[in-house]
Amino acid sequence: MRERSLTPALYTVAIIVGLFALVIFFYLFYKGEVNEAIYTSVLTEVKGKLKETVASYISMVEKEERLNWEDSKKKIKEEVENAWGVANSIYTFCRAKRCSDALTKLLIKRALKNYRFFDGKGYIFIDSIHGTVILNPLFPEVEGKNLWNTKDPTGKLVHREFERVALYWPGNEGFVEYLWYKPGTKEIDRKISFVKLFKPYNWIIGGGVYQFQIRERVKEHILTIGKSFNALILDLEQKKRWELLKDLSIEELQRGVFLKTDDRFYFLKYYPRWHWVIGAFITNNELLKHIYYLQNQFLTRTNKSIAFTSVVILAIVAISSGALFNYSRTLKETIGELVRRKRELLKLTRRLKLIAYKDDITGLPNRKKLFEDLKKVDLTRNVHFALVNIRNFRDLNELFGFEDGNKILRNFGQNLRKAVKRRCKECLVYRIRGDKFGVLACGLNDAGFMELLKKVIGFLEAHEFEVNDLKFKLDVVAGVSKNPDNLLIEAEIAEEEAKRRNLTIYAFDSELQKIYQQLEENLKVAILLKEAVEKRMVVPYFQPIVELKSGKVFEYEALMRIKAPEGVLTPGQFLGVAKKIAIYGKLSRALLEEAFKKCAEKGIRVSVNLSTEDISSRETVEWIVSALKHYDIAEKVCFEVVETEAFSELKILEDFYFKVKELGSYLAIDDFGSGYSNYEYLATVKPDFVKIDGSLISKIPRSKEVEKLVKHIVAFCKDLEIKTIAEFVSNEELYAKVLSLGVDYGQGYYFGKPEPEIRP
Repeated sequence: MRERSLTPALYTVAIIVGLFALVIFFYLFYKGEVNEAIYTSVLTEVKGKLKETVASYISMVEKEERLNWEDSKKKIKEEVENAWGVANSIYTFCRAKRCSDALTKLLIKRALKNYRFFDGKGYIFIDSIHGTVILNPLFPEVEGKNLWNTKDPTGKLVHREFERVALYWPGNEGFVEYLWYKPGTKEIDRKISFVKLFKPYNWIIGGGVYQFQIRERVKEHILTIGKSFNALILDLEQKKRWELLKDLSIEELQRGVFLKTDDRFYFLKYYPRWHWVIGAFITNNELLKHIYYLQNQFLTRTNKSIAFTSVVILAIVAISSGALFNYSRTLKETIGELVRRKRELLKLTRRLKLIAYKDDITGLPNRKKLFEDLKKVDLTRNVHFALVNIRNFRDLNELFGFEDGNKILRNFGQNLRKAVKRRCKECLVYRIRGDKFGVLACGLNDAGFMELLKKVIGFLEAHEFEVNDLKFKLDVVAGVSKNPDNLLIEAEIAEEEAKRRNLTIYAFDSELQKIYQQLEENLKVAILLKEAVEKRMVVPYFQPIVELKSGKVFEYEALMRIKAPEGVLTPGQFLGVAKKIAIYGKLSRALLEEAFKKCAEKGIRVSVNLSTEDISSRETVEWIVSALKHYDIAEKVCFEVVETEAFSELKILEDFYFKVKELGSYLAIDDFGSGYSNYEYLATVKPDFVKIDGSLISKIPRSKEVEKLVKHIVAFCKDLEIKTIAEFVSNEELYAKVLSLGVDYGQGYYFGKPEPEIRP
């Protein structure tokens, strides 16, 4: 009887144990699969973001180089003109005192010998127009020598270029580009100098900047910006061996390489122009943060599964309690293991949460924690937020470096928290990003919060910081918002306004609301532009260009338009935004493609506009050349480049024109007369057409001076065999006038408005 009664019990126990084991197996398997899927998803997302970051920084480097060259040229010109002014003042004074020329020249040399700019790297030199070096502070051994026949590595006679500019250019001044020795070395580098004639002694006073100096400034600036985004630049020209790159070839880096170290995950790409490797990375801590956010989405479901499984097991245990009495110890241990694992999971969750919401440098809550806290804010109480910024932090970062810069941020954050908590226990302090911190308060009125902020800033500005035995104080500025729905953005706009007005604190007001509304409008336009590229909403409108003598249409200019729900947008409504969000290149290419298609379909000549951004992009130029060949329309296409951009980037323009000219295309300088109006550059490039700026054409009936200027431009172009086009011809009077002045072609509403279709 005993044997027969035990068999069903053992059978029941076996089934229950099997079910229990299956539940545990399913739980562990599900957890493992979820973790694996989360890790794979995060890694894929991280790779994509790293590639986007590196691409953005390469684009930023190219843009910063152009801007730095432009700024440096302005700075050089300003410094040379200042030096020229010093020389002229000394000369005038000495003439009044009847000093000898020898003494006057000596005083000028002494005054300019130590004249420095560009952080001491820029200097002033003086040559005579006959080639003798009068002053060269960094190469004193060449003073007194004659450089009339000295050539740079390309064969350019540098001093003769100086003389040509100083004697024959407008104002007896201008820029010269050449190759020259770096200060203190035998290395050659690109250099651009501004020279100006000092007539009393027929001297050429000049100053310049090297490409490597531009490169270093760009590198420092990009690294400063990129610090918050984990960007890096490795200079392959430095003698230092980069351990990170030891097993990588240039070919691999040109394609882009993902690389993993003990604590970081990198994406690296080669930038051939300056022999750099530009990269971005993410730390393991940041990876954990990403994983946490995804795990958090599954945690609720997992807990429900565990709860449901526990209920099932308890039910089975209750039903089978008699049969399972002898096995209770094993069941208890198993349930204990489940509980222990759940506790470990909760501990890990709490740890990940702390990492995700804590700033690594200052230990303060971060931007994500601010947004979490804002979800819990009681909107019935007054809410105020201040964005607190160190006004001069960038200078300090450049002076001390990133490591000491982080120490300053850490010290500043601690002092900010101490000052706020001393006056308001409920107020919260955050580090938002970079040198920007946040203070969140609930329950204070406007006056109370402003008073709190003034005292806190007073405390921070009175505090003395010390780095490397150097003591200094910080300049602090803050922007305030009390709109719970948009605290951070409004506070940031207010903080920028405080800087602009040179104030310590500025609260977001109705005036700044207009700026915010404009930002919102810009955002809408940005979204529309991205959609326009994706959905082929970029369309050309064609305006005829007419031969004035015959009255026949010569060609059509393709003008960019965007189809939008509210109508058709013109460039004035979107071009500024397009260039800010770096989508202009895609818009330009979309327009060119549509214009090229129409040109091929209709067999007409078309004229299309290009920017410096277009012609300086190797990828865009290669696409243009390929498209011209594909549609077989090269001889029917004219490329227009605005005068101000064309002559500021002459070498880039020449390279582009050479490529399309070989195929049979044409070049027009647009808006001539609105910018540099450099006739020598015009003779150098020698375009096929010059479009005289519409602002000049429209003034001809009212101004004899403008009429003479246009007549002069036309005559000059005829001498060079360049055809001229008058813009903005809006009526018969202007048509007759430009025809009498000898202009070849006309464009304007008198001949036809821009239309989506070409009318016969």
